[in-house]
Amino acid sequence: MATKQKSNPRRAVSQNPALNYIRRLYNKSATMLISEGIMFMIAAVVMLFWPVRFLATLTLIIGIVIGLFGLHRVLIGLVGDGRPGTSRGLDITFGLVNVLIGVLFCVYPTGTMIGFFYVFAVLFMVRAIQALLFAINMFRARFGHYIWDLIVAIALVAIAVLILVYPVAGLVTMIYYIAITLLIYALSNIYMYFELRRLKREIIE
Repeated sequence: MATKQKSNPRRAVSQNPALNYIRRLYNKSATMLISEGIMFMIAAVVMLFWPVRFLATLTLIIGIVIGLFGLHRVLIGLVGDGRPGTSRGLDITFGLVNVLIGVLFCVYPTGTMIGFFYVFAVLFMVRAIQALLFAINMFRARFGHYIWDLIVAIALVAIAVLILVYPVAGLVTMIYYIAITLLIYALSNIYMYFELRRLKREIIE
C-alpha cells in the first residue's frame, strides 16, 4: 500500500515561477516602496501646510547647488587642466555668473523665485497668445474643432494674466499641485507595499 506523501507548501512555491516572481518582487521592491511612500508623504504634507516656507527652503537649496557648481567651474578655469576644446575665460565667466545667481537665490530666495516665475509667466503668455491667434484663424475658417480651440486659448490667456498679476499665488498653486501629485504617488506606493506583503504571506502559508 502506497504511503501518501504530505505536500510541502514551500517546495510548491519554489517550483512555481509565478509565485517565485512575486517573492522576488517583494524582496526587491518592498523597502523601496515603503521608503518612497513615507518620504513623498512627508514632503507632500510639508508642501500643503507650509507652501511659502517650502518654496523659500527649496530656493535656498537651489541657490547653494548653483553656487557650488559655479565655484567648481571657476576653479577649473583658474587651474586650467588643459582639456581640449575648453576656454579658461569661458569657464571662469560661466562660473562667476552661476555663483552670482546662487548668491541671489540664497540672499533673496522669494524675490528671485518670483523673478524667474515672471520670466516663465511671460513665456507662457506668449504661447497663450500664439494659441489664441491660431484659434481665431481656425474660427474664421470654420476648420477643425475651432470652438474648443478658442475656448482653450482664451482660458490659457486668462491663466497667463492671473499668473502675471498674482505671481505668488501662481507659485503656491503650483506647489499645491505638486504636493497632491506626491501624495497620490505616496499612497499608491504604500498600497502596493501592503499588497505585495499580503501576496507573499499567502503564497508561503
